[in-house]
Amino acid sequence: MGKRDASTAFGSFDESLHLSRWKRLAALHEIPALEPKPSTSGVSYRASPPVPDHVLRKALLILGDPAAQTSDWFATLESLALEAVLDKSPYADAHQLMEGLLRRLEAEQSQESWTTAFERVVALTYRFEDRTAIAARAMLLTFDKLSGDGAQALAQTSTSASIERLIAHRLHAIADVPPNTRAAAWSDLLAAVERSKACPRAQRLVPMARFIRLLTEAEQRPAALAVVSASRNFVINGGWRDLTDALLKSAPGSAMAAVARAIVHPDQQLHSADMYDTIEAISDRVDGMPEHDARALLEHLIDIVMARADFAYLTFSPDESAQLLDGLRSTCRRRGFDDLAGTMAETLAEVMDEYKTTMMD
Repeated sequence: MGKRDASTAFGSFDESLHLSRWKRLAALHEIPALEPKPSTSGVSYRASPPVPDHVLRKALLILGDPAAQTSDWFATLESLALEAVLDKSPYADAHQLMEGLLRRLEAEQSQESWTTAFERVVALTYRFEDRTAIAARAMLLTFDKLSGDGAQALAQTSTSASIERLIAHRLHAIADVPPNTRAAAWSDLLAAVERSKACPRAQRLVPMARFIRLLTEAEQRPAALAVVSASRNFVINGGWRDLTDALLKSAPGSAMAAVARAIVHPDQQLHSADMYDTIEAISDRVDGMPEHDARALLEHLIDIVMARADFAYLTFSPDESAQLLDGLRSTCRRRGFDDLAGTMAETLAEVMDEYKTTMMD
């Protein structure tokens, strides 16, 4: 190996390129995507050969054909053939086909209309969940309701893991495209996730939120707001602390308050427990906001904690309200908003007096 010349060894350092690589590694480190590999369940270890790659590839090309509208595709001959194998064939054969489609889609990131194939594979995965639950229950020694619930939970976990792997692999592939096309590819994936109803919980949107750091600063705010908007189309309970934290970390400082307000907007209709987690997550990130935005946001959070106006539907217990107000008061002091901290202290005292009265009654 030849030695480097002086200009190579001591030449100018491209700081922007180094920073871009560091941001990419940091973001993708939080979006793990395991290499495609077969299941270790043992169900596929049988005498018959696996589904050939060319068959899986052909199936994905059919699944990803945008010429067939999604609403009509499930009535086509190709769809009926796939359903026949997944619904009627022995479970081991059906499992092998379903797993093969998932692994092949993970690997075939260059396929045209990948997101169309994603939507249809996700639909088939949800459809296959009942068979997985039946197979899991058949392996148990008991057949009571508890075992049935456990088998169903196991099948749902398997479905969730499969979908999350698809999303993670796609995000890794998008990270490799030119920066000027990255936002469009990311938006296509978010739209596909939204259309496929693939978000039963907020946690599934966290990788999408973390990836926003790899977009340009001008693209980060609309991307973060797009994730919040997409979440309104699902009945999502739980996971809001992580999603809020990921969104605020990914948004530029000038946009953090706007993103936070969108998350706690009344239209989100967050349950009290989710709103509690969200407020705590926002409170932890207020330090990164401009002073004016931070102050106005903290005042808004007080109204939420006290269930005022549009937030009257919230049902925080006195203890929960006190904990949230105490946390917000500490945040105000940390930011130097002493007058606002004093107001919160008075409100906190009122909450505690009400709590004592309730306990005495």
